[in-house]
Amino acid sequence: MKAVGGMRRLERVKTGIERFDEIIGGGFPKGATVLVTGGTGTGKTTFAIQFLVEGLKNGENGLLITCEEEPDRLYREMEQFGWDLKKFEEEGKLVVIDVASTKAGMPTSTKYREFQPRVANIDMDLVMLMGKAIREKNVRRVVVDSVPALALRVKGAEALRELLFRIYSILERFECTSVVITEIAGGGGALSRYGVEEFLSSGVIKLSMEKEEGKWVRKIQVVKMRGTKHDLNEHVFKITEKGIEVE
Repeated sequence: MKAVGGMRRLERVKTGIERFDEIIGGGFPKGATVLVTGGTGTGKTTFAIQFLVEGLKNGENGLLITCEEEPDRLYREMEQFGWDLKKFEEEGKLVVIDVASTKAGMPTSTKYREFQPRVANIDMDLVMLMGKAIREKNVRRVVVDSVPALALRVKGAEALRELLFRIYSILERFECTSVVITEIAGGGGALSRYGVEEFLSSGVIKLSMEKEEGKWVRKIQVVKMRGTKHDLNEHVFKITEKGIEVE
């Protein structure tokens, strides 16, 4: 926080989604770990990468932990928005930890091989490698995609809870501003599949798709954001050639 006129002002980190930043008072609180949750196909990964790219374009190095998609496939998907993640990686601004390829026993295509976990010990290696990458590359923004995919790569619910606690702890320790992606299971009012992510997070953003008058409409809602005044209303958004745009 910065002191302004004897008062402490919360520093903000812009997401790159202009109207959304207005809703939350100028951006995420600096150092916040924000959970982005929703059903399949609601735009969670797009939201997270847009947040990451906003930092990369403005001198903030990033760390992407991809547990679901191999990096090359993700890079190709994000090119439709004009986001060249491979270029950022080659320039040394982006570090990618490729959990997806490691667990599948496939060689990674990422630049920084020294930050890749071992097949037999992903859960123990991951947090250590996150800390190493954040420290050595001066990382300021982190994206973890995603908790359900990570759950498939550890042994049981208790191991997942312990791993999540360690991940959140290291993000807080290094004061990174971070987005963690999870998924809402069908039915019920839960905000996450495992019921622990929202309690560890300082903010929770819910993405959804609803059918209105025969058309599917995407909506975004800020469920929780510590240290920030915000409304609890749902806001309509679209995914355009530039990424997410909130109406």
